Amino acid sequence: MQVIRHAAAAEDKIKWENTVGIGDGTMWFNILWAVWLLTVSILDFRSRRVPFWILGAGGVMVMPEVIRRWGDYPDILLGMLPGFTLLAVAFATKKAGYGDGIVLLLLGMVLGRRGGLMVFGIALFLAAVCSAFLLVIRKAGRNTKIPFLPFLAVGWVIVMVF
Repeated sequence: MQVIRHAAAAEDKIKWENTVGIGDGTMWFNILWAVWLLTVSILDFRSRRVPFWILGAGGVMVMPEVIRRWGDYPDILLGMLPGFTLLAVAFATKKAGYGDGIVLLLLGMVLGRRGGLMVFGIALFLAAVCSAFLLVIRKAGRNTKIPFLPFLAVGWVIVMVF
């Protein structure tokens, strides 16, 4: 019984490593993705806007990874769920940016359900900590908008490193 659990855990770890591109020759993809995330984060931080053509470039960059994971569509679709959720919140409340949802959607396509949820959770936690800090030092109010893409980028880095 215990051997089966260990085998299942080892298989899950191998699947996770292949999903996030660890050790399978996707180093250049990860570097390119990091540069793109840094670019959209800087744009979001400075102007609170990300041009559509840059988001489109991210969509083009995702396609080789989706093709590499051919047949793993349930995991890809479940990875996109946090992005769809954030887009729905953006449409319904106008409190979130559409670019945030699109970037999270693309991250979910690359990382799958496990990685997409982890990035989203880490980004939400970091944004909450930052917001609380800004409220405590009185640099922000309840309705102050903060850019979310930098937190997604940091969440992606944390997921990729750990």
